[in-house]
Amino acid sequence: MSNIRIVTDSSAHLTRQEIETYGIEVVPLRLRMGRKSYREGVDLDTHEYFQKLESLKTLPTSQEPLLQDFVDTYHKLSRGSDQILSIHISSRLNGACQVARTAAATLRGRTQITVIDSETISRGLGMIVLSAAKAAADGADIQEVSRLVRGIVPSIFLSFFVTDLAYPERDDRIRHSQAILGSMLGIKPMMEIREGGLVVMEKVLTSFDMIEKLFNYISEFAYLKEIALLQHQNTRDATALLEQLETAYPDLPIFTDTYEPTLATYVGPRALGVIVREEF
Repeated sequence: MSNIRIVTDSSAHLTRQEIETYGIEVVPLRLRMGRKSYREGVDLDTHEYFQKLESLKTLPTSQEPLLQDFVDTYHKLSRGSDQILSIHISSRLNGACQVARTAAATLRGRTQITVIDSETISRGLGMIVLSAAKAAADGADIQEVSRLVRGIVPSIFLSFFVTDLAYPERDDRIRHSQAILGSMLGIKPMMEIREGGLVVMEKVLTSFDMIEKLFNYISEFAYLKEIALLQHQNTRDATALLEQLETAYPDLPIFTDTYEPTLATYVGPRALGVIVREEF
């Protein structure tokens, strides 16, 4: 059994079973909702997040963990391991990586801590973390696992359709005038991860077009390894897309779930999207 310990953050969208099976340590990101800050998955779960969102007057934001959160995690793991691989949400979306590196410096000379920016979010990060954990469990050393992770990073792709245009407007991804007009017309912008950042790529008007665009987006990949289909309050469209995917790719693993609060701070409620891992 490898001595490497894997650390990630709560945006990775891992299941409890996956965390327990591979002994993955999860540092909670923080969610600013109004005047309060919550630790994702600790003080606030996904259901509670969306419940609170209904009465919130300001848009929520994601925040990095406190420095002490990482220091405590690394210090605890260093008692049983001298190799820690810490893989986190894109640094263009959240400051977790920088805080992790600062915390790692406090243990320099005692434990080898490698921090990697996944350049993605949500189950895309989870796919990377699970691959690292499985390689470590199979006996790979930290250099081998780090190379594997850096190789997987460019093979993760994310595409989401957003229905609440206040979110991309707040983050300056669309102009105020576009948000007003788009809301009036029911336009749904498609957001993709590009070089670690979320950008608006194109727009559609109908649910049919949204499903077709997402299916075509996936179809462009020649060598698919796995897919995550994530949604909230969009079960009908998600089911229609899932049926198409299962018909077209009967042997492909497809992870389905409601997306987590951290991703929701960027795409808002009632979004639908996919995360693709391509074979590399």
